[in-house]
Amino acid sequence: MQVSYSKSEHRAYPSSYRTGWLPEPGSESWTKFHEELAEAVRSFDGELDPVVQDLLEFLTDNPIVAYLMKAACSQNWTMLNTPDLDTDGVPIPWIPDAQYFAIVCNFLLEWWPHYIDDDLVGLPFSGFTVGIDPTLPGSQLLGLPQFNERMGAVLNKWHAFLGTKASAGGFAVEGEQWLSPKAKKSYDFDLWEKDNSTLPYWNSWNSFFTRQFKDRDAVRPIADPGSNQTVICPNDGSVFRWDWNVAADDTFWFKDMNYSLRNILSSPDPEQQGVIDEFGLVDMFTGGYVFQTYLNPYNFHRWWVPVNGRIMFNPMRIPGAYFNKLVLPDFGGATTASLPYLAEVNARGLIVFETEDYGRVCCIPLGMSEVSTITFDEKMYDNAPVSKGQEMGMFNYGGSSFVVIYENLPGKQLIFMDADGNHYPQRPATATSSSGAGGNVTNIGSQIGVWYSR
Repeated sequence: MQVSYSKSEHRAYPSSYRTGWLPEPGSESWTKFHEELAEAVRSFDGELDPVVQDLLEFLTDNPIVAYLMKAACSQNWTMLNTPDLDTDGVPIPWIPDAQYFAIVCNFLLEWWPHYIDDDLVGLPFSGFTVGIDPTLPGSQLLGLPQFNERMGAVLNKWHAFLGTKASAGGFAVEGEQWLSPKAKKSYDFDLWEKDNSTLPYWNSWNSFFTRQFKDRDAVRPIADPGSNQTVICPNDGSVFRWDWNVAADDTFWFKDMNYSLRNILSSPDPEQQGVIDEFGLVDMFTGGYVFQTYLNPYNFHRWWVPVNGRIMFNPMRIPGAYFNKLVLPDFGGATTASLPYLAEVNARGLIVFETEDYGRVCCIPLGMSEVSTITFDEKMYDNAPVSKGQEMGMFNYGGSSFVVIYENLPGKQLIFMDADGNHYPQRPATATSSSGAGGNVTNIGSQIGVWYSR
């Protein structure tokens, strides 16, 4: 079978690509959330957590950083006082200075993802930083490696809290929060293993977030487990886009974000970059295929090995940005509109599998905003044999996208289609509602493509 691919028409990305992590446009839940933060600042009378104090000192002591923060706050005030400013139905929170920013971060360290009037605020840090990230100085500040190093320490402290019993408040009262009828329906309550048969069903937020299926073989069977010709999805999600003949070097433009392998397959860590160079990953995957999905808050947040083969080297967790965006403004989209760009700059994982018959496959679990904690399974190590459907790792309240890169193989062509023969559109319809699912949902283990001889 041979299919002739042509480059798709360039389309502008929507400035708010919604995937269910934050409230709908115009929702009063936004205002109530921001009022809660403002009250936390007004009532604050104590000391900042050391990681937040370190962030505050960085924002105020470095002259260039202090200038960017002050300019971002000034433009925040301008946005708040601009009549008829189109913010896509999202109210802009007031952020007057670095001290205010730090106190809110301190408050959120013990704030688990809540429902407010049945609207999920699953990304509280993103819902707050929207006050400065649409501004040019704010965007520059949030892209600084030094800022992200300190913000990463703050988020790591928050992630630690999400692993404690104190974060399980959403599973303590039947009919409320994550046990409300709306929430239960969203994540199919009966499908999952639970820590306890009685309340609270899960002992921490992260225990819920990384929950396992009661019967994975029944609900997520592996397509053609003995063959690499059938390509399976390593995660639950919805198709964001796919591409082919991917370039080693490309430029990002607002209207269309092409994948650039030299940036995606790179690391600021010299040791990690040395491994990437040693194995020649950029040349290995140049001209290949990319398949990218995004996850909503209710998806299964573990990932499975997509091939039968072996691991080429120890997987790595690449440091990067958290709130950086290319598509601006993005008032309520939780950065999803910038996904191809985020594959280059955000915190992410990287693992490469080698097969005997269908080349090499690279998997990149991608962090987005505050959900950037990536954990590989202990059985994922250099030269370890792997099989389709084996546990690869998970997002510990981390990661909202997954990128798979396939090698271009002589005499073979990869066709992206489901088990019914339906071809996946290269640029699918975007998610626009709180359900967070686009028009092309993919289940972990299901067929997303087939290799054919040319």
